[in-house]
Amino acid sequence: MSASARAWTALLLPPVVWYVHQQGIGGPLRVNCHVAAGGTALAWGVASLIVCVGAGWIAWPLARLSREHGGPVACWIARLAMLGVVVFGLAIVIGSIASALVPPCAR
Repeated sequence: MSASARAWTALLLPPVVWYVHQQGIGGPLRVNCHVAAGGTALAWGVASLIVCVGAGWIAWPLARLSREHGGPVACWIARLAMLGVVVFGLAIVIGSIASALVPPCAR
């Protein structure tokens, strides 16, 4: 996989993971509120966070490269992807904590 393809993958993966995390918890809760009981929502959040951190793992070597080795665009996109990992990872953590603290049927 080329450097630019890896950079774009790392940039687009965190928002997609956050969206799937939100829909994966919100959709089933509307049908049956007991779906998120027993730590299911917390486990879903941890799995989503692992995938989000995986995007950072993809972007980290590209963000550290000099502009000559990976190209200036790939380096810049990888650095932007690292910011996206932090922002969307924080959103996943906050949503997971909220899902763990609030009883499922009270939402």
